[in-house]
Amino acid sequence: MIRLTARRRRAGDDEGAILIMAILVVTVVSLVVGIVLTRGDGSLRATVALREVAGSSYAADGAAQVAINGLRTGHWAGTDPKPPGWGFNNTFDGSGCFGRNTDNSAVDTLVLPNLYPATGRQGAPTSAAVTCEAEDATGAQGSPVPITNANKPGNAILTLGTGGETGLYAKPQGNSIGEFRVHGGIWSNSNIVADNGDIRSSTSIRANAGCSPIAAMKAPVVDCSAVTVPDPDYPSDIALAGTGVPPWQQVPGTSACDGVVEFEPGYYDDARALNAITNSTVNACKASTFWFKPGTYYFDFHNNTADPLFDADVAPSGGSEWVVGQGDLVAGTPMGDVANPSYPGSCQNPIDDVTTVGVQFVFGGESRMKVNDGANAEICGSYHADRPPIVLYALKAGTATPIVLSDASGDDGDSLTATGVSVSPSGTFNTPTPEEVRGPGDGGATWTKTTSGTQTGTISLTGLTPPASLPKGSVLKGAVLRVTHNETTAASTIKVTPAGGSAMPAFDLPVRLASTTDVVDLSTKPGWGALQKAVHDNGLTAFGIDFAATLKLNESAGLDGVRLELTYYVPQLRAQNDVGLGASNCLQVGRDCGGGTPGAMLSTPTNYKNHLYIQGTTYAPISRLDLNLNQATAQVMRFGVVARSLAIRETGAFAYEGPVIELPDNSPGWGFGGTLVQLKVYLCPGQATCSVAPDRLALKLRVQVWDPSGMPEPPQRQMTVLSWSHVR
Repeated sequence: MIRLTARRRRAGDDEGAILIMAILVVTVVSLVVGIVLTRGDGSLRATVALREVAGSSYAADGAAQVAINGLRTGHWAGTDPKPPGWGFNNTFDGSGCFGRNTDNSAVDTLVLPNLYPATGRQGAPTSAAVTCEAEDATGAQGSPVPITNANKPGNAILTLGTGGETGLYAKPQGNSIGEFRVHGGIWSNSNIVADNGDIRSSTSIRANAGCSPIAAMKAPVVDCSAVTVPDPDYPSDIALAGTGVPPWQQVPGTSACDGVVEFEPGYYDDARALNAITNSTVNACKASTFWFKPGTYYFDFHNNTADPLFDADVAPSGGSEWVVGQGDLVAGTPMGDVANPSYPGSCQNPIDDVTTVGVQFVFGGESRMKVNDGANAEICGSYHADRPPIVLYALKAGTATPIVLSDASGDDGDSLTATGVSVSPSGTFNTPTPEEVRGPGDGGATWTKTTSGTQTGTISLTGLTPPASLPKGSVLKGAVLRVTHNETTAASTIKVTPAGGSAMPAFDLPVRLASTTDVVDLSTKPGWGALQKAVHDNGLTAFGIDFAATLKLNESAGLDGVRLELTYYVPQLRAQNDVGLGASNCLQVGRDCGGGTPGAMLSTPTNYKNHLYIQGTTYAPISRLDLNLNQATAQVMRFGVVARSLAIRETGAFAYEGPVIELPDNSPGWGFGGTLVQLKVYLCPGQATCSVAPDRLALKLRVQVWDPSGMPEPPQRQMTVLSWSHVR
């Protein structure tokens, strides 16, 4: 019993408690020390990482600052010699943000070796590369006016012809860069041929029937088996006005050559008259400026002898080509002294001001224009927010239809009869009513002389009026007089007078003992040409006709009726492929206008070495354009070209390296002074140089380079950072 009690006591005492407490203390201390040591190591590593991030950020920021300063000062990193005063402003000269190489490649990347010193664990400096991309429609490619898809064509060049000729032919033989350059798309519904050089587009080259050679087509997109595209079918300003052919204008004579010869908007139908002043041998004309005031001009020349509207008394023969052979042609609102124009810039450009009012030259029939060597020309269109500024327009609809007034069925109206009648002197013929002298059987007028001596009596018919007055520019093609009369002995006479004009010489009628209707073709009578000229130059409201009889005792005469039949053309819009022109129309495919050269609505000769600038869209959907260029210093054809076919040759010392034909980029209208660029900074830690790779992108920013004058002025350029974003 005693031993059992002792055992129980030993089991309940505190032997070993100290050991347990010691173990607990050691464990807790170990945990605390471990935690503290772990946190300290993480903080140290975090500190090192943060220092590296900060270093990368500083390196990216520094690289961006270097690039911005390079844009401000005009830094040139290319191998080509730097032009004096150069600063990047997004021009068309092929330069990048940081210059241009001798192979004409743009320099748009700035490499900055060892830009940022080594830090922390990084044993070598950080290098950087900065890429620069200009935004469309800014800087030199910008515009002071809003440009949208609504007020420009879809392509810089669109040729609509589908066969029988090359759609686009370009020969940059005199160009130092060996390229025909275009800003905007090129699209041919037939083929494209590059001769002795390349064709380069900033966006795309497309042809339906092939490209030759394919290697000469330079563009981001090249498709030489593309679909065809439809005619944009732009209306002319004449169609939009809805008032028909504008008023006919008389061409000034050479006496007007006194420094500036002014032309009014309107309708011109005589190429020979224009050539007499714009292609004159008169020295005063050679030194003159031919200023075509703002407005719409319609050129439909009738100088081709095969033209149904040709008449030598109205427009002498000589072909329907208007030649500007010397002097200066300025069309639109002049800039500066119009008597001493400079090119380009002699007239207000629609790319410069929304208030620009220029001209539109509309060509109808086989009318065409040639600018010869020795002459300069600049033609400026009008700005519109809702349609392109079309400056040259070739009509593709309309035909010349004669108006026939006769008693035949199916014509355009009845022959002309008098609305007023008078007799002089009294006591000769009885005075009939207008109705009584309209035709046989209506009553008429008679006179029998019952006194001795000789006397003349005259019946004056007035108010022979066509249904509508003939406007100036009308062509009188025929006039037939039907006179029902009788005489006993002496011949009666007829005299025809246009209202407000000079009379044709009087002519005798055959002596008719009984009342007879004589049909007289006035075109066979003296004075017919003068009558045609008078009607053309002055228009026509009415005719007057005098019937006169000179009688002796017991002689008699009578007038039963007078009717006048007319055939004439009023000014009408004629398509350049008007079937009425027939085979004589040299503007059609496969025909030439002399010398074996295909007919073209606009052309320059092979030796042309002066200035030609078309500041606006050219729209000639059924016509050819054929241009030889030499002295260009800017875009020759702005706002694009739509034509049946286009041939361009850059000859001689053609040194302009920008686009010859330009389609402006869409623009909010900020002007030329603000160039926007996108900069991207790439970092290469621990490398002696740096190349661009997606995983190295560290910073993106957007910068505006501002030149208040619109021209680069390094280093005074104003730099504004619009956004600055580090890539995480």
